[in-house]
Amino acid sequence: MKYYKKAKEMMDMNATEFIGGVSESEVENAMKALSVIFSESYKAFLVDFGGGDAGGEVIFGITNHQEDDIVIITQEERSVGLPKNLVVIGFWSNAFICLDTSEMKSGECPVVEVNDGEIEVIADTFGKFLYEYLDEES
Repeated sequence: MKYYKKAKEMMDMNATEFIGGVSESEVENAMKALSVIFSESYKAFLVDFGGGDAGGEVIFGITNHQEDDIVIITQEERSVGLPKNLVVIGFWSNAFICLDTSEMKSGECPVVEVNDGEIEVIADTFGKFLYEYLDEES
């Protein structure tokens, strides 16, 4: 969570556009709908910010909009073959950015890039992913 806290400080200071935090019950409902448990840092992000634009890229959240809602998009992608352990949190540079919930350790899971069926770990945690992205953009 230390990386998430650093990222949160950066988001609070930089120009970002988020929809606004969601309730813990909304987070619970999203996890139930997808039959997964989100990482602690991603749950904190949802409660703090909900989802939205961070430095020019959209981080999907709980929005009830087809284009950026984690439940809607993940269910759509699962219907065409996305593994059930992945949760889509973004679509950047023609690749899906996902949480790999099957690799949960101490409440955190890696963030992976899925491109043409290839899966590559790009960060150990959502907090680290977010921090590194924001640090690159600043």
